[in-house]
Amino acid sequence: MTKDQIQSELKKVPFVPLRLHLNNGKSFDIPFPEVAQVLGNDQLLVLIGLKQGTHQARSFDTFTFANVARIGPRPTRGGGKRRRKAS
Repeated sequence: MTKDQIQSELKKVPFVPLRLHLNNGKSFDIPFPEVAQVLGNDQLLVLIGLKQGTHQARSFDTFTFANVARIGPRPTRGGGKRRRKAS
């Protein structure tokens, strides 16, 4: 994917949580825009474990825009089903 395609997804208002799928099979969830930052001309930094409103992440990963195979929607937790009360 190109830098412009990825940046346009990250700059959408309102932001829609997404998942980046890489060519090597890895995927990264982007729940809010601060999780992914553009570095220079061809790299993306993804902060792993960053919670909104904080400044501390568990780790990070960097990769080039060319390594992004596709961008998809981030799955919702529980698939939208209601939880049943235990008997």
